[in-house]
Amino acid sequence: MQTLWRFVWPAQDERRYARMLRSSPQFDPAFYIASNPRLRWLFRRAPERHYVLFGEALGLSPNPHFAPRAYLFHNPDLMARGVRPLQHYIEIGKQEARQVLVSPDQRGYDGPPLPPIGATDAPNPRAPVAVVVHLYYHEMWPEFATALRRQHFDFDLYVTLTGTKTDCAPVRQEIEATFPRAKVWALPNHGRDILPFVHLINAGLLTPYRAVCKLHSKKSPHLADGDAWRQTLLAGVLGDPDQTQVRLQTFLDQTQLGIWTADHQLYQGDIWWGPNQPRAETLLDRIGQRNWGANLAFPAGSIYWIKPALLTQIQALKLTAQDFEPEQALVDGTTAHAMERVLGCLAIATGLGIRETHQLDAELAPRPETQS
Repeated sequence: MQTLWRFVWPAQDERRYARMLRSSPQFDPAFYIASNPRLRWLFRRAPERHYVLFGEALGLSPNPHFAPRAYLFHNPDLMARGVRPLQHYIEIGKQEARQVLVSPDQRGYDGPPLPPIGATDAPNPRAPVAVVVHLYYHEMWPEFATALRRQHFDFDLYVTLTGTKTDCAPVRQEIEATFPRAKVWALPNHGRDILPFVHLINAGLLTPYRAVCKLHSKKSPHLADGDAWRQTLLAGVLGDPDQTQVRLQTFLDQTQLGIWTADHQLYQGDIWWGPNQPRAETLLDRIGQRNWGANLAFPAGSIYWIKPALLTQIQALKLTAQDFEPEQALVDGTTAHAMERVLGCLAIATGLGIRETHQLDAELAPRPETQS
């Protein structure tokens, strides 16, 4: 109710800013609405007002060539001043030729090399399944450690950490103290959680497993419920240990399934492409794959269980660090976001189903007896 009240009766400076955007080519209402399919109908009637009141703080883009968080990322002197990014750009920044956004077409990487990893880095003997955790936020390791320690099934643990070896040494010691067989690597901050996962896939580490659980320290600071979203995702795939063990066995036994995700995390419909469809299609073209059906469907949040048949498809894309954009705090429209959707397309194209947790439970529910 407070959100609607603020939208209907914004402050005077907010109304002034919205009027500026209404007459500015820097705000593209059609693009904004298409990129944010969850907007309520009222917000769709005045998208520039939604941007002023909520969207800019969330990092939503007003047009394909501007992202407020990227503008502040490239111009850190503005962050301390508390300016409104798009307003500053319209009034001052454009004349000052301020950097706005590194174009997605300017992908590349000139940072430190990714650590060499090979199939021989796997534990010997292997467990039936693997868990892969990417930690950008090192302080979140205890949350994942707690969830993993509770589980009854046997697994191999792989952890990728963002930072230098020195930066990562303390959390690495924590991980290895709890899971002595864990394999841990420090990687540069590039490609979000997707490139580290792809790096392990390309090394041949993961395809021998019956299934892999992909986790990452998802905070989504641009969302008010970012922590709650991560906790929902984690509980959906690594919840109650008894239930998780049964669900995992069901997932493994059903050869027609490729992905298991938490409840309400299977996003379906073309509205969920946002600005990511061109990049996703370019990646799928690498393997001649365009047969994902009429509607998009993919597991949101990048936390799920996945079968090796799909890992093989990802490996065939031959992704490298050069395929990912420099980090600039974008909340959508990157190769990492495109890959979320690519995964769903690959599942559909190969005939492998995506199931939410409650659907696995339904497979186990006793069927009512039929009377003859």
